Amino acid sequence: MGAEGEESVVASEGPRRIHIKPGVVGRPEFVLQPLSLFTASKPAKLLTKIHDKWYDLTEFERHHPGGPVALGLARGRDATVMFESHHPFTNRKILDAILAKYEIDASDCKHLETLEQQHGIPEHSFEWPSAFGEALKFQVKEYFEGEAKRRNVSLREATKATPARWTEIAILGAMFLSTFPGFFRGDWRFLFLFPLTAWLVGVNTFHDATHFALTNNWRWNALIPYVYPFFSSPFVWYHQHNIGHHSYPNIGTRDPDVLHHYWMKREHKDVKWLPEHKYQSKWWYIIFWWSVAVEFGLTTMEDLWMLQSNLYNEVVPMMSISGVRRIVHILGRVITITFIHVWPFVWCDSWVKAATFSIVPYLFFSILFMMNTQINHLLPHTAHVEDKDWYKHQVITAQDFGVGSKFCHLFSGGLNYQVIHHLFPTVNHCHLPQLQPIVARLCEKYDVGYTTAKGYVDAIVLYHQHSVSLAKKVEYVE
Repeated sequence: MGAEGEESVVASEGPRRIHIKPGVVGRPEFVLQPLSLFTASKPAKLLTKIHDKWYDLTEFERHHPGGPVALGLARGRDATVMFESHHPFTNRKILDAILAKYEIDASDCKHLETLEQQHGIPEHSFEWPSAFGEALKFQVKEYFEGEAKRRNVSLREATKATPARWTEIAILGAMFLSTFPGFFRGDWRFLFLFPLTAWLVGVNTFHDATHFALTNNWRWNALIPYVYPFFSSPFVWYHQHNIGHHSYPNIGTRDPDVLHHYWMKREHKDVKWLPEHKYQSKWWYIIFWWSVAVEFGLTTMEDLWMLQSNLYNEVVPMMSISGVRRIVHILGRVITITFIHVWPFVWCDSWVKAATFSIVPYLFFSILFMMNTQINHLLPHTAHVEDKDWYKHQVITAQDFGVGSKFCHLFSGGLNYQVIHHLFPTVNHCHLPQLQPIVARLCEKYDVGYTTAKGYVDAIVLYHQHSVSLAKKVEYVE
């Protein structure tokens, strides 16, 4: 490739929207765009940038061991972080040989721009390689080599869910399904039991699957998130979580998780203080925020906002999709949300009961989601630190809690081992308790600040302290 006029990273981009940079203005202006402006097809070529070099992986897409879904996240982006974090145990010589085969000559890619460059997203790069990271990968790989030999499976399969983990998932799934009859006939006993079991089965499957960590079969990893309607659309989740948050945690200009509805809740010092933020120091406001964040924020408003702006939370460019794909996505979300909230009005015997079953379970589910996700990164000692070494950055911007607690591990779906998960996102959560001592030991050796909280109460108290600090109009002081 390379002849002038040949396809760039994005064949036809949607309308460019002047996006709001955190700390510059307070409230975004929502402008409804005609659907005709969003009918661009996705690029025919899969071009990506890794360590400042461009690659054409179009031919490799159908051969990629992790499947086309995982590789597709890199389309048009600087995928350096995803490349490094998704191949921690692969022989580097093999990786380099594959990339060399598809490298684009420097003279042929001068016209190429990443999606981030096209949208004016500030670039952020880490320093590679990392002595700390290499030590981590070496020792963790040794652990999985032992597991692979013990179970007589491949190294890659050893990092995914074990038979014991699948048994846990099956039990949780059976518990969830057992609540269906009572819940859908309006039995009050299942008002909270249904969302509780929905949370338990979801957090122990959806999260791992979207990290390609549930099973060795990429098709199952891709399918399972689409049969679970409570978290988010997988398409949107990949943008928010895999591409944005996991690559650049707590970096104000790149991590969408510190910018959720930032005109209502301030989570980062780079976000300009607004009068509404003063309420976030109150416990009642945090509970209110936690109860509406998933259903009205994550699964609805953030989704619509991305489709309108082609950006997730102003900092993650949306991959190009066709107008048909966009319409299918919208219809899928409408059908899902309608089913969730409309069925009670068909089956329940009173309007009050119907309204209760239509709303309360999902407010409770949202609280469960938020109490397990917000207490890992949004803390006084993790929110505003940074390191040029990506592996060190993952450690100092996160916190583990309830280390050694089976309850915390199961109830959070392994999110209580957030540090280890961020270092090795493609490893199933069932292995994280065994990896924690390895990470803790190496953090001490390399003088990296690894922190833990005793359990949920201590972690939530720290989150509240963080909210109080950012509720003040004065400049945030670390």
